[in-house]
Amino acid sequence: MYFYLPEEIKKYPFIRIVLPLMVGIIISINFNIPLLLSAIFLLISVLLFITFCFNRNYSKNFLLGIFLNLILLFFGMLLTKHKIEYSRTDHLTKDKGLIIGEISKDPKITDKHISLNIDVLAINHDDTWISSSGRTLLYLEKDSLSQDLRVGDMIVFSPELSEIQNKGNPEEFDYKKYLSYNLIYSSDFLSGTDWSLLETSRNIKLKYKILRFRTKLISTLNELGLDNDELAVVSALALGYKDNLSNEIRHSYSSSGAMHILAVSGLHVGIVYGMLMFFLSFMKTRKLNILKIIIVVLFIWFYAMLTGLSPSVSRASLMFTIAALGSFQKHKSVTLNSVAVSAFILLVINPLNIVDIGFQLSYLAVIGIILIQPRIYALFDVKNKFLKWFWSLTTVSIAAQLFTAPLCVYYFNQFSNYFLLTNYILIPVSTVAIWLCIITFVFSGVTFLGLFFADILVFIVKFMNMSVTFIESLPFSVSSNLYINLPQMLILYAFIISIFIFFFVSKRYKDLIIAIVSLICFSCISLFSAIQTQKQKYFIVYNINNVTAINLIDGRDNIMFANLSGIENDKISFTAKNNWLKKGLNTEKYIDLSSGKNNLLSNIATISNRKIFFKKKFIGFKSLRIFVLDDTFILTDAENKIHVDYIILSNNPRIKIEDIIKIFDFDEIIIDSSNSNYFIENLMKENIIENIQVHNVKTEGAFVLKTN
Repeated sequence: MYFYLPEEIKKYPFIRIVLPLMVGIIISINFNIPLLLSAIFLLISVLLFITFCFNRNYSKNFLLGIFLNLILLFFGMLLTKHKIEYSRTDHLTKDKGLIIGEISKDPKITDKHISLNIDVLAINHDDTWISSSGRTLLYLEKDSLSQDLRVGDMIVFSPELSEIQNKGNPEEFDYKKYLSYNLIYSSDFLSGTDWSLLETSRNIKLKYKILRFRTKLISTLNELGLDNDELAVVSALALGYKDNLSNEIRHSYSSSGAMHILAVSGLHVGIVYGMLMFFLSFMKTRKLNILKIIIVVLFIWFYAMLTGLSPSVSRASLMFTIAALGSFQKHKSVTLNSVAVSAFILLVINPLNIVDIGFQLSYLAVIGIILIQPRIYALFDVKNKFLKWFWSLTTVSIAAQLFTAPLCVYYFNQFSNYFLLTNYILIPVSTVAIWLCIITFVFSGVTFLGLFFADILVFIVKFMNMSVTFIESLPFSVSSNLYINLPQMLILYAFIISIFIFFFVSKRYKDLIIAIVSLICFSCISLFSAIQTQKQKYFIVYNINNVTAINLIDGRDNIMFANLSGIENDKISFTAKNNWLKKGLNTEKYIDLSSGKNNLLSNIATISNRKIFFKKKFIGFKSLRIFVLDDTFILTDAENKIHVDYIILSNNPRIKIEDIIKIFDFDEIIIDSSNSNYFIENLMKENIIENIQVHNVKTEGAFVLKTN
């Protein structure tokens, strides 16, 4: 029976409950509203709600609905603010004493250091240990002791915690905000003498025991012959551990549209749920059925904890828990209401889940599957069993992709064109791989059987990896360098929902008109952006470690002056890519400052833009004059001062500010990131006397000038 969507939503009370809670959380995240003020607003709303409950002189349904929504909204604000404030580490950055902390996630081992997420338990103040809270990020010097650390270990350390800072580059990934969403606000690097393992006889938390068990399972797979990419993929696929994935394999899975296969979510929990229900299907009496449901629910949550309790797997576990309970009551329970119930629970536990990309994608995918998949599936009455399965997989993939595509483009600037082909191959094969992984664990104690199933598992995973590499290599496999802003993303969702309502629900032309208006609005925003792009002119010096990176932007023309010796262009592209996409620029053109050639470009022979001039480290951009003063500069006497607008100091030039003043007439000095901290410190000390305008990109972020 078809329905009009707003009327249908009224049948699901938890949708109306979770929406104002989400609004409150979003308000609290984006606006610094004091905790006390949120509490006062919540109290007033509760009192008004109670007052109108006993006042018969007003239309209670309408007013009670308003105040109930306000209660939920202010509750979301209060909950979020409390979560953030409880995790702050400002008090730790002021205290230089000892700290006891607990490792809350598996240590991440890199070539240079060990990174640890630390939950602070206590601080030492005046030789007294005081219980404390907060979370911080530590980088430990890599040695034999730090490599043996495990999740749940307690360490004593003496840090000089500093606030997390971004590089300050335009449109760069906001690492500070990302860590704040994970309740991390400070960090420090510790040498081997700055910390020690706290030996205690305490019992570690259950979640840490389970994560240690995951590490043991990964070691078991390694002992049975899995290594390199095969071990990394199985660890991610079945156990939710992604730290061992290489950049190449991540890129292949991402470009082919298979990254969701490696992110433990509904597919994986569903496989575990199906296996349990299958193996326990003999339990049919009422008492045995109750026991079966208890076993299934407990095992699902054990698996969720084993994979790290990410928002996506938590969502799936909650929904399958509801499904298990619903099967006992013999009614369909996997509806929009159960989706809203799971979202409400997860947001109450941690309101910052709302900004987790996995959380957003997971819920959008399942909403799309619930709303759209049955209607697309009903378009054709397929009789053949194989074709029926094939059509079902197709409709599920399309429904999930429709509801997640705008968000994927918004966050990742790409769209996988062969997502259907990827799902046809990877979903059944990954299902087999998960089954094989479980069977391998079961028989790992019997050496020859464990090795036998491990060999088959290696073959299956190699096939998966070859498949995604092949799909990635196909022509037009991925549409990359896509950019939409937040309003455009929301407009795309308005278009998708309006089209869905028109074709499958209402058949009313006003819904089609909404879809058309959405497209017009989207096009108008794109047109306005294109007009602005033609007018833009920027001079940017990026903050990239050990690199001189000077970007001149003229309309769509994108010229990058850089010291490319010994580095790859990818290092610059990684930093500047989002800025280039947002500004709608053409492919970047590199000029190598470190070479003796004036116009050494990566993809053109000369500077085709007549507004840009470059010779002997002098850069001209319309009326702007820039000089790059690097370690090759030779100090000579000059009769007349050379007039430039900006001097960029690069690669630790052997010169003093007083000498620069004698030779150049300039407005400002820019110190780029290719200079050492020692050079910068000495220069800034000298500038205390000279008192000229200096911009240090290492401490102040990128230098950005919008020119006329």
